[in-house]
Amino acid sequence: MTKRINTARALRKSQSFAVSAFRFILIICLMYMILYPLLRMIAEAIVHPHVLGSVGSLWIPAMATTDNFVVAWHVMNYLPSLGFTTLVMAAIMLLQILNASLAGYAFSRLRFKGINILFALVLVGIVVPNQVLFLPQSIMFRHYDFFGILSSIEGTGFANALRFHIPIPGRDPWYPFGWLINGPWNLLGDARTMFVMAGLGQGLAGGIFIYIFRQFFRGLPKELEEAAYVDGAGVIRTFFTIAMPMSKPAILTVGTLSFIWNWNDSFFQSVFDPRHLYMRMRITHLNSPGGGGTTIMQQAINQVQANLPDSIVTLTTPIYDASIINVANLLSVLPLIILFLLIQRQFVEGVERSGIVG
Repeated sequence: MTKRINTARALRKSQSFAVSAFRFILIICLMYMILYPLLRMIAEAIVHPHVLGSVGSLWIPAMATTDNFVVAWHVMNYLPSLGFTTLVMAAIMLLQILNASLAGYAFSRLRFKGINILFALVLVGIVVPNQVLFLPQSIMFRHYDFFGILSSIEGTGFANALRFHIPIPGRDPWYPFGWLINGPWNLLGDARTMFVMAGLGQGLAGGIFIYIFRQFFRGLPKELEEAAYVDGAGVIRTFFTIAMPMSKPAILTVGTLSFIWNWNDSFFQSVFDPRHLYMRMRITHLNSPGGGGTTIMQQAINQVQANLPDSIVTLTTPIYDASIINVANLLSVLPLIILFLLIQRQFVEGVERSGIVG
């Protein structure tokens, strides 16, 4: 009897060890698949130009250097691009948080006719590709007039009262503030386009963010909100004083996803604001072919050559251009990696508490 018990225990231990080993191997394989592109980028970024393409420098370079980072830093105009991209993406993130939280709270707490149809349209919007909406959105923002309000007040005393001048960086030293009411607006080629889309729920992944907030608000207890209603608070006051302070996990989740996805997006930027101030658009521009037998990358390197140290080696070969583009991509995702390392614990907890995992 004792022998049988010991045999059963040994069998269970063997099965447990086999399952643990399988899980460990599976996790290692998944980690390698996920981290492989980043590891390749890092390995190629430190290869000296003289040994680019060498078989012996695939993972461990025969000659290591950081010169490629210096070149990529200058051709990207890194600090101004970083600052501009961060400010624009932060503004878009805040607008998407406000819009998605309001819509999600309405879908989870308010009851009115057609609510299920509206939420179904939100879900449909999640699966509709952005390219499908490109043409109607371009037409709308080419002659943007919010419900005809801009055209109706143009030429009135209210419009004339707003026509004073304020300094706006990047434009004329004094720029008329009247564009706020001189409608319809032409928002193409301006960051205001993405601000309007983010504020009205048309931004990148807007439907997903509404769904996340809806699921989170549905999991909150209603007693606190009912107590606020008894004390005379309305829906808006209850939302801002009760619901929003309790929704920090959802705010963190949506804010992180919005910032990262908009940072890496190139479709909305290329269509509505195709300036080279964005890091992603700058890299796309550097990777495009040039004219006269010289690539855009080589032209950019020639422009910053005077700012580079004399010890830095630069080449005029396609493989060198690809190497600098690789380093530029690595510099582009570096702020996102740092951001995720700082908030990874809070982000994981926010995802778990937002109701988007089973």
